[in-house]
Amino acid sequence: MTEKLPGVLAEIAEVAGETAALAIAARHGGRRVYFPAQSKLLDGYESYWLVECVGIELARKICAHFEVDGRGQRIDIPLHVGGTYKQFVRSVAERVHKLDREGKSSTEISKQLGLTQRTVHRHRAKHGKKKNDKQGNLF
Repeated sequence: MTEKLPGVLAEIAEVAGETAALAIAARHGGRRVYFPAQSKLLDGYESYWLVECVGIELARKICAHFEVDGRGQRIDIPLHVGGTYKQFVRSVAERVHKLDREGKSSTEISKQLGLTQRTVHRHRAKHGKKKNDKQGNLF
């Protein structure tokens, strides 16, 4: 592996590969997700989040790994891989400000980074940018 993965992501990487672990972390990091029993991942589960994320074969391997007594489990996926929480928040802020300097709207930034518009506005406020800085001052 190219980088040390925390806890459950390391388990997923052992079973299905680092790419699958990183894909799950990117899509559901910081959340508790349900891995169904392997037998549940039969026909009709093509639209299930895990199958969409890593494909049916790797999804079956991951579900088999986490299956206990024929039942699925809820698992907490780490928020991000590597670094501290402050480093993570700083990297998000840097990406918001970079896209903001490029002239992207808060809607575009929130879609691209997977944030809420409110979070984008909070980052802008901390950085000192007003909502509409194209308008000149009257006084």
